[in-house]
Amino acid sequence: MSSSKLREIKVFYAPAPLKTFCRYTPPIDLGLQNMSIFLYYRKRELGVDRSFLRRYHASAIFHRIRIQPDVSQREIIERTGFDKSTVSSIVNEFIEQGLVERRAKVSASGRGRPSEGLIIAPGSGLLVGVEVEANELIFVACGLDGAVLAERVLPFDGQLAGVETVIAHGVDDLVQMAGSEARVLGIGVSLPGLVDMDGALVHVPALGWRNVDILDRLTQACTAPVYVGNDGQATAMAENMFGACVDLENFIYMFSGSGVGGGLFLDGTIYKGAGGLAGELGHIKIVPQGRFCTCGAAGCLSAYLSDSALIEEISRLGQNRPASFEHIIDMAGAGDPIVLNVLDHAGEVLGSAISSLINIFNPPLVLLGGDLATAAPYLSGAVDKALRRLAHPAMYKAGIVKFAEPGVGGPRLSGIALALDGVTHAAGSQILP
Repeated sequence: MSSSKLREIKVFYAPAPLKTFCRYTPPIDLGLQNMSIFLYYRKRELGVDRSFLRRYHASAIFHRIRIQPDVSQREIIERTGFDKSTVSSIVNEFIEQGLVERRAKVSASGRGRPSEGLIIAPGSGLLVGVEVEANELIFVACGLDGAVLAERVLPFDGQLAGVETVIAHGVDDLVQMAGSEARVLGIGVSLPGLVDMDGALVHVPALGWRNVDILDRLTQACTAPVYVGNDGQATAMAENMFGACVDLENFIYMFSGSGVGGGLFLDGTIYKGAGGLAGELGHIKIVPQGRFCTCGAAGCLSAYLSDSALIEEISRLGQNRPASFEHIIDMAGAGDPIVLNVLDHAGEVLGSAISSLINIFNPPLVLLGGDLATAAPYLSGAVDKALRRLAHPAMYKAGIVKFAEPGVGGPRLSGIALALDGVTHAAGSQILP
């Protein structure tokens, strides 16, 4: 290896329980007793970046307090494997900054001296999430603990011109609705298309947007730091932060709506791929030379499972054209044989796609959300049959595929997940000590 390449590699020694040192660089375990070597790539001199390591510790401790209110310092030490002095020092800094509070908690038996638990301090900061859809903008305001303080839905004409101003004004109005005097620490904007590592929007088929530096435009329009991302990746993050996948290190999330998307949550983080574009599950090829997709290719899952694809297929086979996805569900509930047949076929196609994901990634859970969750009663039987036929028997078992609870968790908090990840990320945190 050349000396120039060597200068880009840092070697860290850390306790074995520290499973992931850098969010995007998995550890390489060389079998040293109670030690692991972590490679962290930076264009700096060889040496230990202690400030990054401390922010990593702080991020892990903050999220443990967030997802486990009233957790004790001892429990944090046991859960993370960090040493006592590190946990104590960081917790004290959080308290001094007003991010965390101690409060007494009584044992379940009510006996003995009350112990102290840690919680995210109310009013310690605001996060705003924005979910961009084809015909609406969904705004959500939360505290740092993820508690929803205000929500608002605005109609959207899909026009790119001036969208940053519309979003900025919507954020300001929502903050007033929330009635909190806390500072807005971050704004997360979830977009239904390809977003690269630099925050540039590559393509949004549902809106016809291409090659837009959306992060730069939003940053100029908004007064708080802005974080942007793909809606599938962001929703998978939200499920891990707030929803059905808290504390899971590996799972796959898939949803449907105007299109089909998802996210791959692997080894404790969202997998973004080389350019940040990974997780386009709607473009898994299901039928060779099949229906054309909005991406320009043929045979994509989205061409068979998106809301518009279902509407078109029902219209082709029957006399009544559904007005919306909700209308499809109403027709299915009324026992319409054509609709039930179309949804059954959609379940087979979905099961085929999921079987490929199971065979490749061997996940402990595949979570299905969005309109897939709403249609669960009409999809689940066909999905299960396809999985039993196509998934490798060593990797598939009952319960590995679950439908999310409709209208709960991930999708509405996708922007919040981007904002929370941004303000607590060890590589560029706005709030960590």
